[in-house]
Amino acid sequence: MNLLLRQTGCGLTLPALLLLIVFDSSVGFAQFQRTPLNGESAPPAPSATQTTSEVSGAAQDIKKMAAAFKAAFNQGDAQKVAGFWAPEGEYIEASGKRLVGRAAIQRAYSTYFKKNKGAKIQISVDSVRQIGETLAIEDGRTIVSVPEVAPEYSQYTATHVKRNGQWQIGSIKESAMPAAGSLSGIKDLEWLIGTWVTEDRGITLTTDFHWLPGNKFIERTFYSTMKGAKKVVGKQIIGVDPISGDIMSWTFNTDGSHALGIWVPVENGWAIESRGVTSNGMITSANNILSRIDDNGCRWQSVNRTVNGNPLPDALEVVSKRK
Repeated sequence: MNLLLRQTGCGLTLPALLLLIVFDSSVGFAQFQRTPLNGESAPPAPSATQTTSEVSGAAQDIKKMAAAFKAAFNQGDAQKVAGFWAPEGEYIEASGKRLVGRAAIQRAYSTYFKKNKGAKIQISVDSVRQIGETLAIEDGRTIVSVPEVAPEYSQYTATHVKRNGQWQIGSIKESAMPAAGSLSGIKDLEWLIGTWVTEDRGITLTTDFHWLPGNKFIERTFYSTMKGAKKVVGKQIIGVDPISGDIMSWTFNTDGSHALGIWVPVENGWAIESRGVTSNGMITSANNILSRIDDNGCRWQSVNRTVNGNPLPDALEVVSKRK
């Protein structure tokens, strides 16, 4: 839990520094801005270039590695793919098969590419945790598609080691995930129906979820209330795409920004891959994490955020309680 926020039961206690949560899904479900107090001027919003240095160097490097890995995989280049591993690295497949050493990993990929012409991979890096100077842990998900074959969904944990200034894969452990359409449906979000709040110093931050007619879509409205004045921040529609079977969301904010999200089930919650545009035309992306604490509490956090390709710091974690 972030030190600026601490959970009390299912609720939330904020420190003296008042934070205003703006549920702007074009950047992330939990983007924080400080609210000016006693007439003081608001601090300037960080620019995309300002915040680059605040993001973990390991996270940036490993995300670049994931992009390069994707390019090598999509080219069917087994040598380049295996080259991301340390010479003694290991790969534990979803089947449980363990490959040890770069040469063995290269042989396995070479065989795979010969049998699966045109295979493509999508990689979503959910988190990168740096441990010391030379160790980092990455969690993420992949979708591998082969022409005329059903896509394969996986999640993985990768351990990276840094040698001579270069990150290499020490170990990857992969596990299979059922396709989103067969694993879940919109009914799996029914526990969200209702009103969720966070309160501090006279400000109430509220999110309402309710079914639209037919119970095929959920409408979410998020707003703030201060001194009796209620301000709507935006609306979101959540439903299942009949073609892909994915749970998707469409978000429209009062400032003119909007976003599209794809919801993927993860342990005890959901990871929402969000892509959007700000009101002034900048392209945004984020991985938004929704975790269920219990029937009356949930956590929100936005990570891996970018504006026009430039990384932003992860948003602070928010804990909300059911009203």
